[in-house]
Amino acid sequence: MSSATSRPTVEHVSDRALVLYAFVRRGTIEFVVNETDGDPARVGQAEAARRETDDWLERERVWSAVTDLERALLEAPSGSWPKEAVADAMWRKEALGTLLWALEHLDALPSYGLEFEQQRLDEAITRYGSVDAFRAEGRLRPDDQIEAAWLEADAWYGATEGRAGEDAQVASAAAERFRALSWLRDRDAAPA
Repeated sequence: MSSATSRPTVEHVSDRALVLYAFVRRGTIEFVVNETDGDPARVGQAEAARRETDDWLERERVWSAVTDLERALLEAPSGSWPKEAVADAMWRKEALGTLLWALEHLDALPSYGLEFEQQRLDEAITRYGSVDAFRAEGRLRPDDQIEAAWLEADAWYGATEGRAGEDAQVASAAAERFRALSWLRDRDAAPA
């Protein structure tokens, strides 16, 4: 494992979790808009939600943790995301859950083959009543716990990469968890 000094700080991890929270929520909205074939009423609702999310990211000082690709998607008009971006955003909940686990906002990672439940992820962020309280309550797990989770994610990622059918779901979850845990080990890796 890389040295502890190269791990992201609790502040960095908290802000990335907040970004992923907003990104997954936006992806879910984009999914609904796509499923309704761009129904004008749904697009209008989605645009209102998009503006609220933009305001929230600004108010909570989270924009600095948004990647360039995330920014382009978050700032895009509602209903304009490609299907691949929507699917990717929906899977990012696995990275979000991993970060929430790493911050000790969740007790355990689900077994591989099981996904994080979105309701539990939402509750892990909102139960404190404010973003400041969420940030203040986070504690990074010790190196050995991150390392053990990374080793398991690495094995699952390697065993499932490129799989299709039902195995594709396990592969997607493993890839997201592996990505998040790799960043938790080394802040210079691609962010979760």
